[in-house]
Amino acid sequence: MYPRLTLAIILLTSFCHINGAAVDSVKSYLWGLIQFSPEQEIEYEPGYWKDRILHRREFHEPVTFLPAEVRYGVFFYGGGTGDAVSSSWMRYEDAISGFDGGKIAARVGHQLDIDFVKTNLFYTLLRASWLDMQTGFNFRYSNIIVPGKIDVVSNWGNVNASWNPGDIRFSPRVLTFGLSHTAMLQWFEPWYIDMRYTYGLSTASFYMDKEDELLSSPSGLGPSMSISMGPRFIIDLGKKYGDEKGKKTRLRHNRFSFGLDLRYAYTKLNSINDPDDLTPIKKIHLQDFGIHFTFSVLYGGTLTSGDRGKEYYYREDFVTAKDYFETFLDNYPNHANRKRAEKFLAVSKKKIPMQLYSEGIQYELKGMMDKAIDRYIAARLRADGEIKDLIHGKLDHIAILQIEKAELLSSQGKAEQAIKLMENIAHFSKEARDKIPYFKARQLMQEAEKALKFGFYSKSLDLLDQTLLEDKSLNFEVSTLRYQVATHLVEMANKVSDHAELRSAIQMLVDASTMTGGLGEKNEKILDELLNKFKSDQEREMSGRIDQRMDDVRQQAITKKITPSLTIGMTVPDIQFLLGHPKNIVKKKDNDGSSIQLWIYPLERGGDMYLSFKDYILFKIEKDA
Repeated sequence: MYPRLTLAIILLTSFCHINGAAVDSVKSYLWGLIQFSPEQEIEYEPGYWKDRILHRREFHEPVTFLPAEVRYGVFFYGGGTGDAVSSSWMRYEDAISGFDGGKIAARVGHQLDIDFVKTNLFYTLLRASWLDMQTGFNFRYSNIIVPGKIDVVSNWGNVNASWNPGDIRFSPRVLTFGLSHTAMLQWFEPWYIDMRYTYGLSTASFYMDKEDELLSSPSGLGPSMSISMGPRFIIDLGKKYGDEKGKKTRLRHNRFSFGLDLRYAYTKLNSINDPDDLTPIKKIHLQDFGIHFTFSVLYGGTLTSGDRGKEYYYREDFVTAKDYFETFLDNYPNHANRKRAEKFLAVSKKKIPMQLYSEGIQYELKGMMDKAIDRYIAARLRADGEIKDLIHGKLDHIAILQIEKAELLSSQGKAEQAIKLMENIAHFSKEARDKIPYFKARQLMQEAEKALKFGFYSKSLDLLDQTLLEDKSLNFEVSTLRYQVATHLVEMANKVSDHAELRSAIQMLVDASTMTGGLGEKNEKILDELLNKFKSDQEREMSGRIDQRMDDVRQQAITKKITPSLTIGMTVPDIQFLLGHPKNIVKKKDNDGSSIQLWIYPLERGGDMYLSFKDYILFKIEKDA
């Protein structure tokens, strides 16, 4: 009635059916035009998430050395309420008006901070490191970008005229030398948190005249401290691991990092050197807050085979985990977390048999029996107790099934396949080893039957002999097949008429009777008749041979009477008539032009006879000694 509507319903139903039959792991939309493969969920060993949070990189290689770490950034002096400086940031010799530091723009500066030759002292002294902490030297330079004018200097001049040197700006230029300590906290490979503390001695000049020249006096000296913290992003050039599985070697290479630091520092200029008495300031406490861009070079910090081993451990691949943990313990014998690695290794070894057993079951379900057996055997070698008994039972069950399969193959005329099947499981099954001779005997019998079918009776009997050597339990089947061979031989011999063929047939029957233990009453009678026939033929043949021999003797006597003996003076035609053509002739001319020839004849008892002719007349006879 509505053909187009009917067709649309059929097509829609077909699409829905196809979509519904899709594999569970693939989600299809718009009738299969859009497909998504959701990630397969991984089952982790218990404790995985706790380890990811608390012990994520516990086996990493220590950061052993930082050749250089450079920081550059901006800061401002503060320490008071809001963006102002602290009210006590300066101490004076007399009760005078204090300098508030001026506007914030006059307190903004830039700073260069360099750490160098930083080493991991714990690792250097103890060859073990519980924390990536480096200690080295520090140099810091800081200066105000746009110095501000000290607007109270005129008031100071009212107290002491020398304290008012004119247009003076406050511009502390600080140089600091000290020690730097850094702690690196890393949970993730691409980045880490850097926490740093420095302490040193600073010197500073802080008066600048109107010509923008920094005055060397007054100056200050005192301790300085800074703390900073910030993220670092690692550039490792693809070198993620510090060693490789199965190799007793450690790969030492440098890496780079960059990031940002938030920084707080103070400098206490407790000693003011003012020989010209230009300032009433006797102490300055500078506090600054800043942000730095950082760049550093470091050695170490990469993951190791221990970290990889732990990844495989929590993914329940204990075989691979074991190899990695063993490599880690060889390459890092003094690692701070060696005990934890030893514990992981011991647990991995204990869990390996069940892992291999589970893998064997999966292979068996997929029909990959050879791989399944390999897994079961590997599991048995590593197992003990109840697990070993479980695996033994599994292998015995497989052996029974395989033997039954081999029996079926043998009954189908496929004994060769049955033998291969037994050989595949013989290394773990005594029953299979005991069955191999039986199936080899079956194979020989099948070949004997084939030889009989194509008329190779002798070959068939040889194969039957080999069959009994492999397995004597097949004696009845062998005897039956031998009787069949004998029967075929009797039938064939009964049709022979030629004397030579008759002799061969009788010999085969005699051999068959000996090997098979008898030919049967009827066949034995046929054999007797053939023997009588052979005797008659043999007598006639013997009589004919005697007559022929007598004729040969008489002919030789006649020939001897009419044949002349070899003598000097015979001509070439006489020799040819008597001896025939020689095997070789040597010709030459004598000094007088006569024809000389040497004829060579072979002798019956070995050697040669030499006949010499001159002008075709025999004049010399010689023989080899």
